[in-house]
Amino acid sequence: MTCKDAEKLIPLFLDDDLDNRDLSDFLSHMENCAECKEELTIQFLVKVGMKRLEDGNTFNLKRELDGLLSEAGRRLKVRRSLVLFSYVLEGCVVVLAATAFVLNLFL
Repeated sequence: MTCKDAEKLIPLFLDDDLDNRDLSDFLSHMENCAECKEELTIQFLVKVGMKRLEDGNTFNLKRELDGLLSEAGRRLKVRRSLVLFSYVLEGCVVVLAATAFVLNLFL
């Protein structure tokens, strides 16, 4: 993923609107690119921080952004597990359907 691609995805990330592939690439890029992480921090501050300040709430920007990134990583793992589970489930359905078909031939 290029920096330009990552920067385009920042608003989608902040809105939790990335698919598994984009989220994985985005998180990997953010771990390895200080410039894009800085841009993410700025956009996070503008989106979340300004709202908090308007509401009179204080916050720890670094801790909250790090938490957001960590939570996104955990959600990605869960999503991948669910996709894998759906493939396994589909395989079981195919095996059961084939078994039922074969049993109907012999009954």
